[in-house]
Amino acid sequence: MRPRAPAAGVFGLCCFLLLLRPGHACPAGCTCSAPHTVDCRDRGLPSVPDPFPLDVRKLLVAGNRIQRIPEDFFIFYGDLVYLDLRNNSLRALEDGTFSGSAKLAFLDLSYNNLTQLRAGAFRSAGRLVKLSLANNRLAGVHEAAFESLESLQVLELNDNNLRSLNVAALDALPALRALRLDGNPWLCDCDFAHLFSWIQENTSKLPKGLDAIQCSLPTENRRVALRELSEASFSECKFSLSLTDLFIIIFSGVAVSIAAIISSFFLATVVQCFQRCTPNKDTEDEDEDEED
Repeated sequence: MRPRAPAAGVFGLCCFLLLLRPGHACPAGCTCSAPHTVDCRDRGLPSVPDPFPLDVRKLLVAGNRIQRIPEDFFIFYGDLVYLDLRNNSLRALEDGTFSGSAKLAFLDLSYNNLTQLRAGAFRSAGRLVKLSLANNRLAGVHEAAFESLESLQVLELNDNNLRSLNVAALDALPALRALRLDGNPWLCDCDFAHLFSWIQENTSKLPKGLDAIQCSLPTENRRVALRELSEASFSECKFSLSLTDLFIIIFSGVAVSIAAIISSFFLATVVQCFQRCTPNKDTEDEDEDEED
């Protein structure tokens, strides 16, 4: 006769299976009234609630005290399409945070404490359509921060601490339709020249237009709207070279000079050897006269 499993073990297994069933296990203090939606807004949560239905598609956790997104979060909740993390305490996005987020389309990280965006910060979130990073403390955005976001249409970078932005970060977004850049302390120096050219060519993508974006002039203690500037305002930057450019030019010049010297020495050696090995015509004529 097969032994029976203890009643406590069977009960525990049943509870565990119920937690894993889609549509169940709503976090304490949250509501799951709408299908595939978990609403945990303004609950004072110190971390992302867990567990909740595995088939969740819309997670609302705005207005809490969340400081980080678990690295394996999207591995368990890969069906998420909408994630609202507004008004929390996020300080950084760890590498691999969005691994498994293949279905995520809307991500709101506004009103947090993010200061930097590293390369590939949103890698694996290739279906993102809207990304809000507004009202953070961003002071730097890596040129490869938005790589793989080929479907992104709306990007909000407004109201941060950005003084410059590499155009390569925007060139990685072929589907971009709307970009918020207002509310940043832009510095209109030579580093800003490329971004200014991009803005001039893509004014239609700025919801609030050029008037909403201001920058500080390096030579004057005042801020001006971009509409007051033109390409001529950055004319002195066209021939300016960065320190890296100067090193490259100097190194290239030295390398070419050394190569030219080596080549000249090699050719001279070859010519000298050729002359020594080739019989002299006058000597041949004298030898013929002696024989006669």
